[in-house]
Amino acid sequence: DPRPMISVDMRLMNKVLKINEEDRTVHVQAGITGGQLVREMNSLGFTIGHEPDSIEFSTLGGWIATSSSGMKQNKYGNIEDIVKEVRVANSQGMLWQHSNGDGASFARVSTGTSLTSLLLGSEGSLGIITSAVLKIWPLPTVKEY
Repeated sequence: DPRPMISVDMRLMNKVLKINEEDRTVHVQAGITGGQLVREMNSLGFTIGHEPDSIEFSTLGGWIATSSSGMKQNKYGNIEDIVKEVRVANSQGMLWQHSNGDGASFARVSTGTSLTSLLLGSEGSLGIITSAVLKIWPLPTVKEY
């Protein structure tokens, strides 16, 4: 392919930054793998409910950039239903809307074009997703298979 391509290793951006139990949100760095995110959230008594087939190897940033879908979408929704806010680094610097990184986010706002809507499915063409605020739910009391 003659187009220029860039690959960025995000593996060190793998932290849960802030959990807000009252608002049921979590602010997470985008390089965290799904498996690590599930284990960390489970240890805190929560789930994000998003489980794509590639969960052990794919990252939160990848899920957002590709607008991924998961096996539990009927209960929790797809990634676009779970993501409340996205932070991105691009040639203009850091971009985000709504919160100051404290994990709090808003249910709905009318502040113009939504940065999150622009980045969902953008495949990295608009910048590098660095973190996101996600909805969380308490772990179910029973799991049946």
